[in-house]
Amino acid sequence: MTNSDAARYLLPCSASFRCLDRFSIIDDPGELEDVNGEVPFWNILTLLLKSPVETPTQLAELLDTIAVTFRDRSGPAGDYQLLKSFISDSHPEFFNPLWPLIVQLALELPQHFPHGSLQVLGSEGSSSTLKLSRRQAACLVVHQFLCTLRPSAWRRDFFDFSIWYSSGQRHEQACRIYLACLFTYLESFLSISEESLDDRFITYTLLTARSDYAALGSSPVPISPIDITVVDSYQTCPVQLGLPSGAAVVSANRYIGFGQSATQEEVHVGSSPEACPAVLVTPPLEKNQVLVVKGAEAVLNIVGERRNIKAAAHEVEVSLDWRQRTMLFMDALELDAEGNEVGLPDLVPENLTREVNKAAIAFSSGVYDVIISPLWGCGAFGGDPFVKVVLLWCAASVTQTPLKIICDRGSHDIASSLNSLAAAAVGRLGTAQQLIGLLRSIPRRTARLATLDYMMEWLALPHRDS
Repeated sequence: MTNSDAARYLLPCSASFRCLDRFSIIDDPGELEDVNGEVPFWNILTLLLKSPVETPTQLAELLDTIAVTFRDRSGPAGDYQLLKSFISDSHPEFFNPLWPLIVQLALELPQHFPHGSLQVLGSEGSSSTLKLSRRQAACLVVHQFLCTLRPSAWRRDFFDFSIWYSSGQRHEQACRIYLACLFTYLESFLSISEESLDDRFITYTLLTARSDYAALGSSPVPISPIDITVVDSYQTCPVQLGLPSGAAVVSANRYIGFGQSATQEEVHVGSSPEACPAVLVTPPLEKNQVLVVKGAEAVLNIVGERRNIKAAAHEVEVSLDWRQRTMLFMDALELDAEGNEVGLPDLVPENLTREVNKAAIAFSSGVYDVIISPLWGCGAFGGDPFVKVVLLWCAASVTQTPLKIICDRGSHDIASSLNSLAAAAVGRLGTAQQLIGLLRSIPRRTARLATLDYMMEWLALPHRDS
């Protein structure tokens, strides 16, 4: 693969996107066939999409034909049983009028992307942005549904929606909810004119800081306001997404995107189909990079997390402006994978620096009234919540932005302790530099969660030079 190839993500409408015509879909390939016997996939796809599709079984057969045509296998779609049962149980009207719309959007690909490719974010070695109209984004989402895309150079799976189609899912309810979000999103195009879509765009920006980036610097930075809030459940409702004028942290993996379970990242992306094309053009995040997605609508409100999730319509005014929705994809360190021979990995100086820099890069991506964040990096990644929240507080202070930490009922005790810690710190410390100094003073041998006791005791000491 050349550097030029790596800088572009090839789309199915490209003349270079070729495969064997395994089922002889094209009657007379003629000059279409190259020396390897391959033909442009687009010619095959346009013929396949003319096939009548009126039942879930026919849809599964078409998707399987598409998959085998250029992958030589069905891939993760497997038996398509979940997709078929979802349509039969929840969307019996799928084949009229939604399926004709899907076909129409799919065939618009050359019109919306005449070059047959997308620029890979960061391929020029710096920050970069992909800007899509709503129709362009819908066109890519439809191809993720049809599984007509190839994996990018850096990932082999989780780039299309075939992962939601088979039986035997680890979290079937999550997959059904993500399909419900997808279909609800596509159905919205049945009642929206193309003219009304012109003023709304979705942008995907990979921010890359210089390699020697130091968020805190040497000049004292006053600490920003912090609010620790307990809610009944995490939701993808507008207020928890930072709307109308804030931004929300997405606890991302290095390989950003959607999945088959209900992690915070998967819920945020799965509820927002317009965010899904980001996986096609976003390489794994480096320590000095974050992804910012702006304008992606959360079409349903997914309530809860992990095994206890459900979906409902948003209870909001129709005037809600999704153009202002900002998603900050930040990958935390996987501290659960680190050994503890030398103490709590959260407290390793390089780790502290890396995390506060990562958050500051994200928070400085715009001017926000508030940054909304869960307990970032404290779930499967094993971070200490008291260390992590103080790091986020430092980053918010650097960007002079109020920070709001949202905890669900299961984290009520953590939230109460965080409120006590924040109150003590506000009463004693004045700058972000002092906050990070407090973290650096914690002995490395301190156990996870015992960091709270150390910091509270330190802040309570009289006449200490802080």
